[in-house]
Amino acid sequence: MTDEQLYSKNTLRGIEELKQGNWLHGFNYFEYRVYNPVRIPLGTKTPLMRAPEWVPGLDVKNYHLVITNEQGIGDTIMYSRFITLLKKLPVRSVTIAMSRSLNELISQIEGCDGVVDEMSCPNNAIRVKALSLPALLLQYSLLPPKQPDHVYGSAGYFDLGEILKTDYIGFCWRSDNSSWNAPAKKIPKETAESFYDKLRKKKKKVVSLQIQPDFMPSYLDGRNWLETAKKLKALSAVVTIDTGIAHLAGALGVRTINLIGAKDYAGWFYHPVNSPKTPWYDSMDLIWYEPYTNWEAGLDEALKRLCP
Repeated sequence: MTDEQLYSKNTLRGIEELKQGNWLHGFNYFEYRVYNPVRIPLGTKTPLMRAPEWVPGLDVKNYHLVITNEQGIGDTIMYSRFITLLKKLPVRSVTIAMSRSLNELISQIEGCDGVVDEMSCPNNAIRVKALSLPALLLQYSLLPPKQPDHVYGSAGYFDLGEILKTDYIGFCWRSDNSSWNAPAKKIPKETAESFYDKLRKKKKKVVSLQIQPDFMPSYLDGRNWLETAKKLKALSAVVTIDTGIAHLAGALGVRTINLIGAKDYAGWFYHPVNSPKTPWYDSMDLIWYEPYTNWEAGLDEALKRLCP
């Protein structure tokens, strides 16, 4: 078995453990998810890249922690809730170095000391991937070994101050990302338009949550993730495919109807299959349907919940 095959096998084992709620074993095996044998020559490294990356067993006492993002926006938002708990560790500071579109948003989380970049990273720092935060916290017994009924931060973990609520419903129906479950995130336009029309007939006000304008005349126009968060917070509800918008709405405590779809396209954190709720977000309802292309069934169920 090659190293790459071993990493893949252990990652899958970790995901299966996490589906069963076994955090201690699951998150540690999940650390095998990144296989990167490429090494950057020393002369090309910036201060940030010279900082070692955290791996299980590495003691972070008296270090500066720099949290980075490694993959999807939604995953980064979901795992960033644990930044607050890092302040319980004997570390010197907790900062972030993420994509420019995320830095403003994630830096709002309690316990974050600010943003650093490639050149301003402090000496004596350790980089920690956002998805590695549970394994790091488990190393210091700051998370339970089993998944709780309500994960830390499930009620919401972004404090954006007072924002005037509206009666608008946000609708996100398509994502163009290339994630492993991308096919389940592309509702056909005609199906999405039909759902929009049904909401309008029920006298509901609807705003599009797409990055680009679509068939809906009202458009969120979030210029970065922090501005998007402020506008999401003002909505009465969000109907969305499982994408970054779903995680952000849940993190804000906004009522969220997440069109999960089929079990084979659902992230481990939504298990057990067919559960109507997730312990990660108190305000989120999950809608399951088979096959994943049965979007009409999912949207009909969403309509029933919005217009009982």
